Amino acid sequence: MVEDDPASNEYTLVERPLIGQLEGLGWSYLEGDRFVPELTERESFRDVLLPSRLRAALRRVNLDENGHEWLDDARITQAVTDLQRLEGFKLIERNEAATRLINRGTDVEGTPERDEGRPRRVQFVDFDRPERNDYLAVNQFRVDTPGGQRHIVADLVLFVNGIPLVVVECKSPALTNPTEEAITQLRRYSNQRTRAAGSAVMGEETTEGAENLFYYNQLLVATCFFEARVGSVSASYEHFLEWKDTYPLRASEVAEKLGVKHLSSQQTLAAGMLRPEHLLDIVRNFTLFQESGGKRIKIIPRYTQFRAVRKAVECLTTGKTRREDGARDQRGGIIWHTQGSGKSLTMVFLIRKMRRIKKLRNFKIVIVTDRRDLQEQLSDTAVLTGETPLVPDGIPALKRELREDSPDIVFAMIQKLRPEDEAARREDGAAEEEPEVEDLGDNPSESILLLIDEAHRSHASKLHAALMKALPNAAKIGFTGTPILMGERKLTEEIFGPFLDRYTIKQSEMDQATVPILYEGRRVEGQVVDEQSLDFYFESDFRDRTPQERAAIKRRFANQPEVAKALKLIAAKADDMLRHYVSVVLPEGLKAQVVSSDREAAVRYQQALIHAKESLLAELGGVDPALLEENDGNGERLDDKTKFLMRAYRYSPTIERLEFGAVISGTNNDPENYRRWNNAESHQRIISRFKRDLVNKDPSKQDALAFLCVASMLITGFDAPVEGVLYLDRSMKEHELLQTIARVNRPFTNKTHGLVVDYHGVAQNLKEALAVYTAEDVAGALSSIRDELPLLADRHRRARAVFEARDISVGDVQACVDLLADAEIRADFVLKLKKFLKSLNVVLPRPEALPYTADAKQLGLINRIAARLYRDEEINLTGVGEKVRRLIDEYVEAKGIKVEIPPVSITDPDFERAVDDHDSDRSKASEMEHAARYYISKHYQEDPVFYKKLSERLQEILRQFADNWAARIEALREFTREIARGRPPNEFGLDLKLEARFYDIIIEEAGKEGGLTYARRAEFAKLTLGLVELIRRHLRRVDFWRTPFNREVLQQEVALLLDSYRAIPLAKCEAVADRIVELAHQLSTHLKA
Repeated sequence: MVEDDPASNEYTLVERPLIGQLEGLGWSYLEGDRFVPELTERESFRDVLLPSRLRAALRRVNLDENGHEWLDDARITQAVTDLQRLEGFKLIERNEAATRLINRGTDVEGTPERDEGRPRRVQFVDFDRPERNDYLAVNQFRVDTPGGQRHIVADLVLFVNGIPLVVVECKSPALTNPTEEAITQLRRYSNQRTRAAGSAVMGEETTEGAENLFYYNQLLVATCFFEARVGSVSASYEHFLEWKDTYPLRASEVAEKLGVKHLSSQQTLAAGMLRPEHLLDIVRNFTLFQESGGKRIKIIPRYTQFRAVRKAVECLTTGKTRREDGARDQRGGIIWHTQGSGKSLTMVFLIRKMRRIKKLRNFKIVIVTDRRDLQEQLSDTAVLTGETPLVPDGIPALKRELREDSPDIVFAMIQKLRPEDEAARREDGAAEEEPEVEDLGDNPSESILLLIDEAHRSHASKLHAALMKALPNAAKIGFTGTPILMGERKLTEEIFGPFLDRYTIKQSEMDQATVPILYEGRRVEGQVVDEQSLDFYFESDFRDRTPQERAAIKRRFANQPEVAKALKLIAAKADDMLRHYVSVVLPEGLKAQVVSSDREAAVRYQQALIHAKESLLAELGGVDPALLEENDGNGERLDDKTKFLMRAYRYSPTIERLEFGAVISGTNNDPENYRRWNNAESHQRIISRFKRDLVNKDPSKQDALAFLCVASMLITGFDAPVEGVLYLDRSMKEHELLQTIARVNRPFTNKTHGLVVDYHGVAQNLKEALAVYTAEDVAGALSSIRDELPLLADRHRRARAVFEARDISVGDVQACVDLLADAEIRADFVLKLKKFLKSLNVVLPRPEALPYTADAKQLGLINRIAARLYRDEEINLTGVGEKVRRLIDEYVEAKGIKVEIPPVSITDPDFERAVDDHDSDRSKASEMEHAARYYISKHYQEDPVFYKKLSERLQEILRQFADNWAARIEALREFTREIARGRPPNEFGLDLKLEARFYDIIIEEAGKEGGLTYARRAEFAKLTLGLVELIRRHLRRVDFWRTPFNREVLQQEVALLLDSYRAIPLAKCEAVADRIVELAHQLSTHLKA
């Protein structure tokens, strides 16, 4: 290589250790080759299946009832063709089709003697007998892009029976953001990359990938050894997560086997996911496709789901029944996985796995829940099991279903057994009344599993007691998303058994499976806090009542929900909410939920938000355009209101689109203005719209419904990752509080945290609200946004210290950029800057952030200039948040740097003009130096002798003119012109793209023995022509490069040819022949043309 390259570290520190670990897990290893497809068992680099392995596996895996192979070549070809010709147009559609074939197999023509012409099912993978499959790891796996002009090289591809199920991208841990870079590469390879604003991606590096490699993909792994993350083919950055468990093996056992004290993230992931038996289990039982936010997505398990399901299955298969134990059933327990960690999917994975196990496949599954919205969510998810859940519509239907000894999925929902208007009464503040539940019959079967949702509260219900009586021998597994109350833990464990698996709030945040939740309290002017303001609102909102009635209401409801939902007060709060949303949440592309005291307040909020939007748009219409041009919205001269309007103005088109909805329970006696919001049809439509992106490059996938106003609905079990803020205007505590605030903890693009804005004072009494839990169980549940301020100050100091510790002012942009020429300092700066900007994005646009914005813009400018100058793709602002990114983008653009325009290539006609645009001689020289380095590094392997000379000349120029910037500029200018012109013509007319490259190797080696005359060089030109013809003749053999013997023979003949011309001393002929054959290997495609 021309200079230190992370690629060597990438192989030795990341790729090679992973290959070694995989070999220990039972994978075979084949060294990849980027020049000869036959060496990776393919006819062409366009192929992604390994046909010989696939055909052999089909024959071996599919045996008849006597254990004999029965597939002939024609039927195997039919099966392979089905696997190659996948349905669909989009990547996700073809991936789903391929996954279905991998799991279910395909039908081929049956044999006349056995099937009488009927189709017969053929399996591509033997899931029941993993040892029958073929497991192969291939590194440096090249796949040509459509058209064959470019190609991708996957670092490691894992094949099962010749089918590429896993693609691994390795990055050197020495890089600034190695895991992020690896994910970006995987997304580029699969044609899913989106360029982040401010990235330094080179114009000539924007080629996209080879989608066909990912048609069959089940796991994408991005690793730098110390951090390894896994995602599905549809995963965006925030959905790539670490796999942090080696279950069922203990981490210490795995570490001992690998000879290390502690496992790295990569070693843990490989042991937990890539063990062949585990990989097949994930593909078969833990992989789903579903619609989410208007998009089709692929779901793979989190390590906690995989672990919990396997523990539950082990307990179900080995635990004692009630009859065997003599006291109670020992086959169940409690699974506590915090809100947002995929509890309903865990249920689905469990059911799917049970259906694959002979002892469990005929179990009846009874799912108990106490909320209609939870039942709808769970039943929608349960469809992913491949079965149709049964939802009895009352006691008789439930009794009938429980009596049946059939392997159905049955929902027993408390809500269905309550009076019709019970949900509405409860939303309006009435006490919860549980119906008397009559005898549900008696089914003594032991092949029944009760899955109790929200076990922390439902175990005390009468329905639960009736179910226990009706199903006395059933196994029971309780699921909960919140901790168990300290006073109820013993009772809960007595009913369900011990904890099977625990996953706390803090663990989830550390894993980035959920985002942290921050809160801030807000007060609105005009809030009812004294007698005078109380009189004002009552005179206004209850003027149709008699004085006596108003007095009674005032005594009864002062500072209670009736006052809280007074029209003018709600109007003031709604206006404050919308302005807060526009300032803080809208820039990130997220949505909002308003939780109010009852149904009437929810409907009032929906109307008040519409009026607040109209008022805001009217104000924005009056903004002076001249003011916008003169200020960036953060000028010290402007008052707070003007600053807000200027920030909001840029989002005017989105604000105009905003819509507001409500979701409430309903009764037959509801007023007319409730009808739009209180029925199942409207609920389904509104929820579907709310879950879609607020802004998407594809307009068909976005929806402007940005606010949901609710009372008690959708505060549990509601999963909308796009929700970024929850405006809380009602009292709540304990599990209701934990469940409600968790609506904003789902990861989403650009979402660094969820936000709870408290208008009721709940957060002020947080300690009391959560006092019934242990401190460990609720650690990390909710943090004040003020806690971010000391962190912001500290990160700000650290970012500035990169320069100030070296006596450089951040105001001296050129000196700062010059300092960043050192790659290690550059990496340190980028890490510290991103941490500072992330904290700033959390606090913006609050007044506390203002002292930091000037430095954020200045440091961002330095970052952008360095990224372009040093051609460093890792210097980008991915993940820092949209508010701060826009702040920097506008500042950088104002300084004349176009954010989205990549650096100019050295071969571009405008390159010299781009160089001259720099102010200082040092900057001009750096531009040319790094452009030359980048170009040479990129093309070095294509023509090693030529680019080696260029690299040496560059080093000589830098050495010779180390202290003379003017002379260095002129030398570099001529040097870059020479590079742009390309290779000069060969004096004997040899082909510059092929023959001249071999000729240069001969001349370089022969020249070491002394000067070469023209006549001697002419002989070597003739030798080169004969050499190329000799190589071409050898390459005509089928699968030439797959046989080491062929290469040895060619190398010997090349050495003899060199010796016959006396070109090279005999002692060196073998080494030079090896160089020539290696170049032939690299140019194999051109030589065969």
